[in-house]
Amino acid sequence: MLPKLNDADLKLLRLFATIVEAGGFTAAQTQLNISQSRISGMMADLEARLGMRLCQRGRVGFRLTDKGRVVYEASRRLFAGLQDFRAEVGALRGRLVGELSIGVVDNTISNPDSRLADAIGRFSARPNDVQLTVHIASPTELEQAVLQGRIQAAVGAFHHHAAGLAYQRLFMEEQTLYCGRGHALFARLPDTLTMKDVRSADYADRGYMEGATTRKPAELAAKATALHMEALALLVLSGAYIAYLPTHYAAPWVERGQMRPLLPRELAYHSLFELTTRKGTHRTLVLRTFLEDLRQAHAEISLRGRAGGPPTGVLA
Repeated sequence: MLPKLNDADLKLLRLFATIVEAGGFTAAQTQLNISQSRISGMMADLEARLGMRLCQRGRVGFRLTDKGRVVYEASRRLFAGLQDFRAEVGALRGRLVGELSIGVVDNTISNPDSRLADAIGRFSARPNDVQLTVHIASPTELEQAVLQGRIQAAVGAFHHHAAGLAYQRLFMEEQTLYCGRGHALFARLPDTLTMKDVRSADYADRGYMEGATTRKPAELAAKATALHMEALALLVLSGAYIAYLPTHYAAPWVERGQMRPLLPRELAYHSLFELTTRKGTHRTLVLRTFLEDLRQAHAEISLRGRAGGPPTGVLA
């Protein structure tokens, strides 16, 4: 007979969900801030309480059993239901109550078309008791986090569009190709640069762009990869690589004479930034309210070609 759940059971289920989402006991240890032996003991308690084996662990690594996979999915629905309950009761008292976990790609803060900070300000100004968590990660990592239910929404330039996620356009970001001071192309006069020169330079690309449907104006073979803009900027500043960076992000280095754009008229392009959420899941009142604040914050931005396909400069 299935036991009645109590507070201790909920704590164990949350621990189990953290282990699953981290990919194993060792990876979850830092997040949980408890010893691995304690984690093992608590998992044994949960399995005994439920009367079933939830996961395989040991030398073969961490792997969910079939029953463990069902329990994990059921626990996610349970946690969402508890959040709904808190939110509905809070709404009766005129306050937003619960948790909100969102993600965004790095270094969008200086993009003048990004209104994410405005949206957070609008949301936070509402009467609320919401625990807000913001995660910074690559587009692929954010999509996986939304799919797995670890975060509720994410904003980024998503070049693959994962099945199971819904996407909504938000704003644009210009991308320009740069080299750093010390690079062989840095001192060249703009009128003397050619596409042959650019293609001969060592190029650093974003690791998550492999297999993407987006096509840049020039297809360059990557000699180095990075997952975050700061890492790409580091490679450019080394003087050894050229790379695409958001124009707004690179601007301070350009102004200081540490970077220069390469053939911007020919090679600059625009990325479409989107909001992504998981399909087919119930949206809590907290999430619905934040998404409305995000929509309102971006409503003033005009995306050219909104009614007739991709905006001008967006590469599909």
